[in-house]
Amino acid sequence: MIPPQVRRFCRIQRRSAGIVYLCFCALGPVPIGYAQADRVSRLIADLKDANANVRWRAAQALRESKDPRAVESLIAALKDSESDVREGAAEALGNIKDPRAVEPLIAALKDAAWGVRVRTAQALGKIQDPRAVEPLIAALRDADSYVRGQAVWSLGNIGAPAVDPLIAALKDADAGVRRGAIWALGKIKDPRTVEPLITALKDEDKVARWGATTALGKTKDARAVEPLTATLRDADRDVRNSVGDALQEIGGPAVESLIGALKDADADVRQRAAGALGKIKDPRAVEPLIAAQNDADADVRRCATEALGEIKGPRAVKPLLAALKDPDWNVRMTAANTLGVIKDPRTVEPLIAALKDEHPAVQSSAARALGEIKDHRAVGPLIAALKDPEREVREDAVGALGEIKDPRAIQPLIATLKDADEDVRKSTAEVLAKTGGPRGVDALLTAFRKPDLAVIAAAYAFFIQRGERGSEGVLIRALNDSGREEMAVAFLNCGNPRLEKAAREWADNHGYRIMVEGGGATPRWGSRR
Repeated sequence: MIPPQVRRFCRIQRRSAGIVYLCFCALGPVPIGYAQADRVSRLIADLKDANANVRWRAAQALRESKDPRAVESLIAALKDSESDVREGAAEALGNIKDPRAVEPLIAALKDAAWGVRVRTAQALGKIQDPRAVEPLIAALRDADSYVRGQAVWSLGNIGAPAVDPLIAALKDADAGVRRGAIWALGKIKDPRTVEPLITALKDEDKVARWGATTALGKTKDARAVEPLTATLRDADRDVRNSVGDALQEIGGPAVESLIGALKDADADVRQRAAGALGKIKDPRAVEPLIAAQNDADADVRRCATEALGEIKGPRAVKPLLAALKDPDWNVRMTAANTLGVIKDPRTVEPLIAALKDEHPAVQSSAARALGEIKDHRAVGPLIAALKDPEREVREDAVGALGEIKDPRAIQPLIATLKDADEDVRKSTAEVLAKTGGPRGVDALLTAFRKPDLAVIAAAYAFFIQRGERGSEGVLIRALNDSGREEMAVAFLNCGNPRLEKAAREWADNHGYRIMVEGGGATPRWGSRR
């Protein structure tokens, strides 16, 4: 019996132990071929050693050797008294892939230890012998989820010989068997699976239906389009969500059916059809999606707006601008976000107008979009937005001005370092540290002398790179008062011993595990003196 503490150690060190064992056995001034033969013989003998740990190591080493001379001995080891040894023997037989092992491995699928059953199922999948198909289908009923999952993988790996038995398993009374069969068929992607999987879209088990939608998407077969489109009406939300992904995988053949679904009586179907068309990105969908922007349902209009942004193209700009005036703020917000992705100069003035929208989420989206477009016409309105009553709007205006990098914004940003909200001050400090020039530097140094710990924490990279002697104490205070994990990682890797020590203490106190990083990803102490 292997003591529990040794077994735990062995499980962690299996692979490395096997490699060390192989290297040790290979030592000696003998011809390579002879050494290999002699080593395998010794390993086979070790499978009968009285010490279970020796037997386990031998099985691991034989797994790496893949020598067919070990097959019979490994088959015998499938009945070893120690489950770790049986597990190792199953792994080794899977690597050797000798057909003599198939029947003994099939028997081992009923082993009392779940780990042995997992490795046995895996081994049968590697050998890919059709004799294993029915036993692996039976393993889909196993009480252990890892065994069931491995059986699915193995059936998929066996491929074509498993198709007909798996199709038959789609009618099994056990929902778990049906689910496993569906996932395996999805992995195989055989044209014969399409019609049975279409039937499975009506399975009483929602997980089976969900699996069927995903599997049909992988087949990319046009026959699945209409049934999948109909499944947009499924009672289960997860199933409906998976349909969009499946139709996206099928792509072009699904477009016309989805366009038709934009006129379905069910608003949820129309919404998901619009989303799927956006993912497919077919230009044929542009005009129907523009029409869907007049839908009575706000969620449909929002999805159509988002889909137009994903498809892009000049035809989308005008309807997206119209969506900036939609009565629903979610639609307006989506339109603003989408226009930021398209980056068309014609959208700048309407987005500037949207900075004064009645809903702050729309204002914030408009500010971010203007930052993406980087048009200098937006600087004045964004400066005005620095005084908006909503924190999110002010913060996004700061970020947008940082993207545009216009000198006119420096002084207003310096003034924003006094904003009442800590997050706004942090964002401003980050922008000034990156783009503020000499005036921005002076403002940050003034904040350091106060000291404004929130501003210092936001601009930590700037202060690390300056590396001023004696500044460590204030930086450590800023870390402890307003810091976050990213700042602690920078301290740890900056090359300053005091900051490194402070970072480790901060991590211990806050329950983080931070690590030394290489490659210059973090700022270095005094690198910009």
